[in-house]
Amino acid sequence: MRHANEEIYDVEQDPLETTNIAARPEAKDVLNDLREKVARFRKETKDPWLALDRQRGEAVILVIPTGKTRLRRGGFCTMDRRTFLGNAVAQAMAGGLHATAQAEPARPVNIVLILLDMCRRDALGCYGMQQVHTPNIDRLAAGGVRFDNCYTSQALCSPARASIITGLHPHAHGVVKNVYPTRNLDYDLIEDPIPNAFQDDRFRLWNNFPFLLLNAGYETAQIGKWHLGITNPGFFNTWKGFNSNLPHWIGKPHESEYRPDVQTGEAVSFIERNAGRPFFLYQSFYAPHFPNDPPKRFLEIYRGRTDSLVPYHATVANLDWNVGRMVSALEKHQLLDRTLVILTADHGRSWGGREGTKNGYSMGYDEAARIPLIMRYPALLPQGRVWRSGVSLVDLAHTILEAANVRLFPAQGRSLIGAIRSGNDEWDRPIVIENVAGKAIKGFLFRERTIRTKKWKMILRRFDTGNERADELYDLESDPEETRNVFPMRESQETVQELAALLRKWAESTADPVAVELADRIKTQGARGW
Repeated sequence: MRHANEEIYDVEQDPLETTNIAARPEAKDVLNDLREKVARFRKETKDPWLALDRQRGEAVILVIPTGKTRLRRGGFCTMDRRTFLGNAVAQAMAGGLHATAQAEPARPVNIVLILLDMCRRDALGCYGMQQVHTPNIDRLAAGGVRFDNCYTSQALCSPARASIITGLHPHAHGVVKNVYPTRNLDYDLIEDPIPNAFQDDRFRLWNNFPFLLLNAGYETAQIGKWHLGITNPGFFNTWKGFNSNLPHWIGKPHESEYRPDVQTGEAVSFIERNAGRPFFLYQSFYAPHFPNDPPKRFLEIYRGRTDSLVPYHATVANLDWNVGRMVSALEKHQLLDRTLVILTADHGRSWGGREGTKNGYSMGYDEAARIPLIMRYPALLPQGRVWRSGVSLVDLAHTILEAANVRLFPAQGRSLIGAIRSGNDEWDRPIVIENVAGKAIKGFLFRERTIRTKKWKMILRRFDTGNERADELYDLESDPEETRNVFPMRESQETVQELAALLRKWAESTADPVAVELADRIKTQGARGW
């Protein structure tokens, strides 16, 4: 009788453990042999946690290497349990479990997630769009994968950050506006005071990857802007976070410490304290969110330039320097190649000229919604690769959990590792961006869904009052700056209906009522006038 949650992997043929062979007839003898080893392990170690788990109807992760196969019994364990099991397995094997190989299990990958706030792709040199100074980030890209078409789930801080950790789109996790501990009246802010979004039943946030990493034995840290509350939600061992809106300088500008530098010092200390164990570091910079007033030595990099973007690019140059400090700390402890480093942004920003935004974000245009994403982990990912097909922030949770070999939870994103390793760089799904208006269009506030395919981007809006329509369609191959709206044109109507059908299918799969309504409107009405 095979346990429903037992898995066997042939690690010689399947080193990433993607194909469970436990149900195959030819695996029967291997399975029985491994069960005997597990039974002897329980008897010889008198493991109290396994006994407790059996009483609760759960199971602890137990991996015994046998040279060719590994038996895994699913579940999650705390650091103490994991440490105990790792030592006990080694001791029991040395005492005569008769495994064909007696090497200790490989240490899990470390995870470093670096999040920039309001950072455009063209602020990073590796994207080749402007002459900017980001040598450390550029080196990360050269040693890993740079994603050319990564989109935020929503170009607003709290919704995007909730999507990163849950793998859910904003309508699914419920955080569709920014979260603050005080009462708010702006349309793009949740009105009620929310000191901790994880204690609010309106939101679905507890299925998240940091929580699972903690329970899988990782030492976890959150440093910097959190924007989902003012307190530790409970799954970070180290908490140096704040909600939002703290000044970039700790005290008087240029006479005190610059907050990103302080945060990086905390990150380096965390890496050094935990160099001997698996860790997850979430380094979340509030910069380059305005106001941009970095240390003067970073302004000197752009001496001779007089344009208004110098402070912004100098701020990013400071962040790049701090990224280099963290990379150096990993290299110092021989951890860089054993660490999945991810650098991305919650959203970008426009420099003006777009309707529906008051601060350059909360919109589906590429300036705000298309963001940088870089991943480096040479054990799993190629080096110097540019990935062209569309990906989303909702994909990060599953990507991280797969790299960490931690059991996945139901989510709407998907791991990117398999596709990247296969080299199948094709647009096989649409990317959808949600939006809540930051500013009225023609006097009306609205909600918005943007659907992006390889060639097309369609933006549909549902206004809160009135019957106004302000839908848009852009051919991104001929109009990458999104300046010519071809939605009303007769020759565009077949494309409009095809994209609406794709949006309807996506809406059904993710249970998004706004997208259903907008897609059905197109099906019945088309573009106004046709």
